[in-house]
Amino acid sequence: MIEFYTWRLTMHSLVTVLLILCVLAQALATILSHYRRLQNASADSSLRPLSIQARWDAWRSPTLSFFENLLELSILLNIIVLSMLQGQAINAHSTSILYPAGYGDLRYMAFSVIIFIVLFACIVLVHTKKARLLLVIAFAFLTFPAVEAAAGGVFAWLYIAALLFWLLRGIRVCILRYREIETGISSLSIKNTIDSMHTGVVFSALDGHILLSNARMSGLMTILTGKIHRNANQFYEALVSGELRGGCNTAEYDEQIVCRLPDQTAWIFAKTKLQIRNKTYIQLTADDITERWALTEQLRQQETELKLRGDELKDTIANLHILSREKELQNTKLRTHDILGGWLTMLLHAIRNEQVLDLDMLRIQSRSLPRNLTVGQGVASARDKFDSVRRSFETIGVEIHLDGDLPGDEVKGHLLIDVIGEGVVNAVRHGFATKVSVQIERTEVDWHLEITDNGRPPIQPIIEGGGIGGVRKKLEPHGGTLKVTADPRFVLTVDLP
Repeated sequence: MIEFYTWRLTMHSLVTVLLILCVLAQALATILSHYRRLQNASADSSLRPLSIQARWDAWRSPTLSFFENLLELSILLNIIVLSMLQGQAINAHSTSILYPAGYGDLRYMAFSVIIFIVLFACIVLVHTKKARLLLVIAFAFLTFPAVEAAAGGVFAWLYIAALLFWLLRGIRVCILRYREIETGISSLSIKNTIDSMHTGVVFSALDGHILLSNARMSGLMTILTGKIHRNANQFYEALVSGELRGGCNTAEYDEQIVCRLPDQTAWIFAKTKLQIRNKTYIQLTADDITERWALTEQLRQQETELKLRGDELKDTIANLHILSREKELQNTKLRTHDILGGWLTMLLHAIRNEQVLDLDMLRIQSRSLPRNLTVGQGVASARDKFDSVRRSFETIGVEIHLDGDLPGDEVKGHLLIDVIGEGVVNAVRHGFATKVSVQIERTEVDWHLEITDNGRPPIQPIIEGGGIGGVRKKLEPHGGTLKVTADPRFVLTVDLP
């Protein structure tokens, strides 16, 4: 001990710093060892060993952890006792009064505890790390009071060597214990893992008492209801009843509850029962289905739009049937008007002029009348149809003069022939005309048709019937217009683009 008194104050300061580092490292190692023991105890609490060997392992592991923690605590006490020697040396250096080496009983006691713990771990528990434990005994022995008396002047350096060993060992134990805590399974590690999940989860007893809940579920509780519930059943009932904070609403999806949050995210809640060791627990989970919900809403909107369009299409189809039927009726009326009107006009003209009627021709026409009403006249082209109309009226003494050419477009040509036929019929029936003039002119924008006759002008205002009205309806889809004038004579004018 006398060598400590010969050191300079700078050396004493370095030794003091070394002692402080030793105490801090060993204290941290003791705390981490104790925490690791709690971790292992929680992880092993679920074990149900059946064999004798398994029961022995289950007893040995926590017992060994207990004695390891006790060893770390005894080493910490030993370092504290060694720091008392340093304090005695500093006090002697400041007062210039030499004290004999003290704290012998405490040093014997700390050394004895270390030996007992190491021997118990090596012999009873058959620990595999015997070499390291024996190294602990060796360095603890360096500061033994008997070694101090035998070593003489070398004891001061043995003292520093022991402190360096305890410092390095404390740092190593801290690193090992930290790695074990990080990689081991414990209630805390399980809780941290569950908290890191994006899915909200809570486990509770049947009565709703919450046993485990992660941070995500706690956050959802706060957002939806304004508080963290201690009873899972009450929280789920609040979701079902819709008693939520402003900005939150619920919907049903696949027989589960979907909650919309103010940030427009969607969470689906599922409640299931778990059977573990003859006990029943409740699991409540919340999954983020924001993207899936947005797609579902989009599909619903599209489905609604398709349904509306389907209804509109049904109405359109129904209207098409009506329009088609009306169009067919209109065509039948016009065809009947054209055929019957033409023949009746010829008969009236012959009767008025007291001409002899050809009975054979009348029989032939009466027999062919039903076929002509149903299938039409079978005219191949607009020009052939016009020639047929002209020949028919020539038989009763009515001349039709055409000035110009018919359109090359058969559709437009037939439209103009229908107008010509109606104009000739009206001229003969109402005006008693014997000559009808048809003038067709092609301009840059349309076909211009004008029909005049030598008949008597009408003495009353012209009222359009089925003939003129039917022709006007035929022209409208093609952009054509029809105009009838009676003063000073009857003129029928058509402009067809």
